Amino acid sequence: MKTTRIILQVPFSKHPAGTVFEVAETTEPAEWPEEERVREKLDFGKDRVYHLPDGGRGFAVSLPVSDTAPCPEHVFEEQDVRKGACRITLVGTHHGEETGAQGETSPYGQLLEADVTIILNPALQSQGLLINLPPFEAVAAKMVLLDSLRGEQVLEYVLRNYTTADKQLRWDVSDLNPGFYELRVCFPGGWYHAIRFIKFFPALVDAAHLPPAPEKSWQPLVDQVQKKFTAPSTGDGAGLANEALDFCLEWGEMFEKPTQARMIRRHPDLSQQDADELDRLAREVRAFVYQLCEQELEGKIAESDLHFATKRQYPWVNAANFGRMKNVGMFYARK
Repeated sequence: MKTTRIILQVPFSKHPAGTVFEVAETTEPAEWPEEERVREKLDFGKDRVYHLPDGGRGFAVSLPVSDTAPCPEHVFEEQDVRKGACRITLVGTHHGEETGAQGETSPYGQLLEADVTIILNPALQSQGLLINLPPFEAVAAKMVLLDSLRGEQVLEYVLRNYTTADKQLRWDVSDLNPGFYELRVCFPGGWYHAIRFIKFFPALVDAAHLPPAPEKSWQPLVDQVQKKFTAPSTGDGAGLANEALDFCLEWGEMFEKPTQARMIRRHPDLSQQDADELDRLAREVRAFVYQLCEQELEGKIAESDLHFATKRQYPWVNAANFGRMKNVGMFYARK
């Protein structure tokens, strides 16, 4: 599933303006008529909505695209997004089969919102859920964490050495990325306590005053070196960084050989330190693209995304070098 980050420009449900969410990239029409003939006549380019897995009360809602703004990835690039707050949105006890326990009373009690609290440990910079269990006839078998956005299981923890004398359970959420989750305490017979919660990004964001993108680690090097030397006339805006990358991608007898000596021969005024940095940068870019190719093979990204992702991270890479890296990366990924 492709996702995107969005900023609330106006308050929505229990969420203030400036709240950032990660949601499915695809949007839907605000209204979806049942009759196909009616749908064919509608303009679905307007009044579109995002699917928000949890509006703040534990249930999915539609969020108008017009009430949001895109949140660039660099906004939280220098922050640990796992430090955001956690909010409980819904608590209850259910049976796994919708028709399997109609009219039955849970033998494990009914978990209420008051039974679940968020505990903070400032010294450890941690936060977690403290669950005070209602009376139960048999001990829980396991705890399961679900990602509500992606509809997949994140983690399963089997409860061991657990007895009826245990009245509390704890679940740490410090290492979770921002998102929508459901924690289940699973009992025999298909019963489970469910706790839905949202892990937020660590700060509100003003969509009208976004911070500038931070300078990439490679940028000072490229700027510094390019000021000293004239970019070679190899087309496509290639410069010294692309030259080093071109050397790094050579095959035959120069395969995997250092690029520094060749760069200094071509540019006698290039210092050893600058040549070393250019070699390091070239290998960093090559590894980055090869990793993208592995992700494409695993179905995590589309082939068409490879060029965009590379240019977003390293905008100076020319088309010729990208094409070579992509071809070799795709080959290696499928070996």
